[in-house]
Amino acid sequence: MDLRLFLNLFAVFLYSTAVIAQSSDEAARPGKKKSVVFILTDDQDQRMNSLDHMPEVQKLLIDEGTWYQRHYAPTALCCPARVSIWTGLHAHNHKVTSVHGKWGGWPKILQQGLNSKYLPIWLRENGYKTYYAGKLYNGMSEKNGVETTTARGWTDAQLLCGASTYQYHDPPFQHVNETNWNNPHKINKNFKGNYSTTKVADFAYEYLREAVKHDDPFFLAIAPITPHVQVGKDNGPPVPEKKYKGTRPDAQIPQTDNFNPGKRSGVNKVWHLDRLNDQKTKLLNEHYQDRTEALLSVDDIVAQVHKILKDNNKLDDTYIIYSSDNGFHLGQHRLGAGKKFAFEEDTNVPLIIRGPGVPKGRKTSIVTAHVDLSPTILEMAGMKQRDDFDGRKIPITDGDLDQREKSDADEYANVEFWEGTSFGFNTIQGKNVTGKFVNAYKSLRLVGKSYDISYIIHCHNNAHELYDLSNDRVQMENLHPAAPAPESEQNAFESGTNTLAGFPIQKLLQRIDAALLVLKSCKGDEILCHKPWAQLHPQGNVNSLRDAMNTRWDEKYDDLHSNYKVGFTQCYKNGKIDVEAEGPQWTKTGPKPGNQNLVSFTNENDPDKWAVSSNDTDVDEKWTVGKDGEEEGWWDDWE
Repeated sequence: MDLRLFLNLFAVFLYSTAVIAQSSDEAARPGKKKSVVFILTDDQDQRMNSLDHMPEVQKLLIDEGTWYQRHYAPTALCCPARVSIWTGLHAHNHKVTSVHGKWGGWPKILQQGLNSKYLPIWLRENGYKTYYAGKLYNGMSEKNGVETTTARGWTDAQLLCGASTYQYHDPPFQHVNETNWNNPHKINKNFKGNYSTTKVADFAYEYLREAVKHDDPFFLAIAPITPHVQVGKDNGPPVPEKKYKGTRPDAQIPQTDNFNPGKRSGVNKVWHLDRLNDQKTKLLNEHYQDRTEALLSVDDIVAQVHKILKDNNKLDDTYIIYSSDNGFHLGQHRLGAGKKFAFEEDTNVPLIIRGPGVPKGRKTSIVTAHVDLSPTILEMAGMKQRDDFDGRKIPITDGDLDQREKSDADEYANVEFWEGTSFGFNTIQGKNVTGKFVNAYKSLRLVGKSYDISYIIHCHNNAHELYDLSNDRVQMENLHPAAPAPESEQNAFESGTNTLAGFPIQKLLQRIDAALLVLKSCKGDEILCHKPWAQLHPQGNVNSLRDAMNTRWDEKYDDLHSNYKVGFTQCYKNGKIDVEAEGPQWTKTGPKPGNQNLVSFTNENDPDKWAVSSNDTDVDEKWTVGKDGEEEGWWDDWE
């Protein structure tokens, strides 16, 4: 071939490639209002490979979109996580920390004014039709006044409400539309014989078929209870649709090193758990099969949503988002079935996005979180970001993803928890573990060039966990100097593992503790949640942990750690936020000391006074199953 001809053809190729990339990026730029379908599951894991069993998700979303493999629930519990999705706020700012009682559920959401300050309200103000089918929040029941004041902001919605929300058959729905937010319909319990997930799907398809008839942009959320356990009248694992029951007999929990491990892991109660016997691991594997089969009905939803959009020529102009409110564990670290912990199984959840400008078949390891979803959807809607958002928009084009992936700046996720937990599936020294125990913690996920770190501080005993996930993906080797060890043995640090990613652990801890201090206090544009180093180094000369590890900063972090290290003085089991008991806080002007006084345990009827000093013996409180199934349920806490 003539050299000149070759160069001309090559130039044309480069130009066309650039044009395609530019048009792809432009398709996702703010301005034109794009429609969005958001499929939100309940308690779906990522770490146990649940997505591998969903062929339609694989074919229509993962192969045709981008999979964000480090996406995190900022609170590993349904209601707080969902509020973070719809508001863009961390729980320490929206204040919903539980699923019931004073500190959680529908009454707390109303008390915090969040029924008028969340995504559908903002989208409607921008001309969107908004639809919802399925579970929105916990505690939306008659006794909590949902028949007096229901969810605002929806053009039309069918919300799972009432005591039978977590029953897989005969689901109760409340019909909501833009004319009856303040005078809503009664909960309709006349869906006898219906399977919950398919009934949610039927409502969703009806909304989608209506929405695609019009030019108005729309937002549709589809939120089945799948694969949450069944709670209430009947308690047990999730119930698959009849046509799928028994179709995945070979589905088993991945046999990772942290599944019912031979060596102890974690801290506090988790450290002391006995190994699960064969009968219990059999039950857990049956539970996994039930989850897998139940999710096939969600896979059907993905296929049908895709078909409706394609048949109406709306597919290429509509974003589809797929995620779960929080993750789930089954046997990892010798635990039973549940959530609520800072382990990756509970916090790392699926996030897949497909749509205009979104690269196909791409997998990214950037860190994202639920607080980023509302900012991202506003971007898709061509809207400005809100000053109070704790999250930031997720990059959804090749160009923006490349920029984030190539950046030397760190990536962060802040995960926090205030509730208690139970260990009803477990034994310690052969004895059943009953009651509810303190499980409050603050934690940080920090990822940078050549390091991947998990750092957790528990309220009880101020116990610490430090993991190098680059070499210990399943969090079995606690590298903290104060990590527990078997009797007459040394922990990893004492045994000579005194560096992480080449950094001295003692120096590293000072830096990441300071970053966690900022993140547990971050708030909107006052204290940016994605720029802790900018708070610690306002001169702008530190953008990553690697920068902060420079010895020139040793004196700064020695002083900061001596006076303002993250810790607790008092613990609660009911979700109560007591900032004074949570140690120092970061403010716009720098660190502020917290309460330094330990408070002794008080055994009173008022849950707000169920507290234990952070260094005292953990006290066992016996809770009873609530009639609405939203307190303590089957095996662990089903909330």
